[in-house]
Amino acid sequence: MKGQNYYIITFIILLFVSCKKKEYPVSSVEGAPVFNCSMKVNGNPTTFEAGVNNYYMYSSFQQDSNNVYGFVAGLKQANCSNCPNSIQIKINDFKVSALNANSLIDSALIPGNYNYLASNAASYFTAQFQSSYNKPVASYLWNFGDGATSSTFNPSHVYKKAGNYKVSLTVNGQNSCVSDVNSFQNIGFLNSGFRTTIIDSGGFGNTVRFVANNAQGTPPYSYFWNFGDGTAISTSAAPIHNYTYVGSYPVTLKVVDGTGAIAYAHYNVVTQSDVSSCAANYTIASVNLTPNTLGLSNIIINWTDANGTVYTSKNPLQPASSYFTIVSVNDYQKNDSNQLTKKLHIKFSCTVYNGTSSIVLTNADAIVCVAYK
Repeated sequence: MKGQNYYIITFIILLFVSCKKKEYPVSSVEGAPVFNCSMKVNGNPTTFEAGVNNYYMYSSFQQDSNNVYGFVAGLKQANCSNCPNSIQIKINDFKVSALNANSLIDSALIPGNYNYLASNAASYFTAQFQSSYNKPVASYLWNFGDGATSSTFNPSHVYKKAGNYKVSLTVNGQNSCVSDVNSFQNIGFLNSGFRTTIIDSGGFGNTVRFVANNAQGTPPYSYFWNFGDGTAISTSAAPIHNYTYVGSYPVTLKVVDGTGAIAYAHYNVVTQSDVSSCAANYTIASVNLTPNTLGLSNIIINWTDANGTVYTSKNPLQPASSYFTIVSVNDYQKNDSNQLTKKLHIKFSCTVYNGTSSIVLTNADAIVCVAYK
């Protein structure tokens, strides 16, 4: 019995000690690279990481002879000149600044698409929007599809790159009625920015007459109307439609031009006898080419190959398929020169040139840092 009691007491003591055992935190890996770039160089996968293989993230800014700031990120090995296998990215400011003045960095670096700087700077596209709402308005909210927004009723917006943008408008009425409308808009050069607009040309009761207004397309056109009430598609250029019930309906129009280009339009229609529904709509009044002789908001990428030869994206032969997108922008700590910095997530593809030689950089995904004043 005595021995049995001893083992019981020993077991209780061990159990108590094990219950009081210190819990250590789960180990974590620190010092993972913050800045990096993964891409294909002429089809070959390539990755650089700051802090690995002596690579370092350099950030700086410069102001050119036209007083345009350039925000620069460089991922290269430390303590070398003309460093092989390195990349430099320069993003020009969106405006001219006074000499040594502070930049408006939060307006200069915003998520969206950017043009590459060629020998002649790429132009902008300025779009003039017009809104409509059938009730007293409390507020407007525009989203231009490139990361920019506006709260004015008829805004003008500058697109830095041609493309197909989903533009949306949300209107809050004074009676708390909310309506929104969105359409993909082709923004581009003459005859490459095919767009269409739905015009409500009036009606009586529940009958509405619609007209399609096309811009920068090539005839002949094919029309496909969806009146939002479950009835059959119409292929007329100017259909007259009778709604069975009073109300508001989302109308969708698809137009195919003679080259096969497609444009869409959306429209909120309210039957004449409906006095309660609200409807927000918009049109693009014009899209004008705006010369950009200073290269504002343009991009230059310089790539140094394994032999120390420098290639640049600044070339008029830059393919139309090339792109540069800022995905996100965040504040970051000061650099070694005590300059303010921003951390950018970017994606890009381009061709870089040295004389008649070229290198293709594709599917690049990078986290980089630029400095600013």
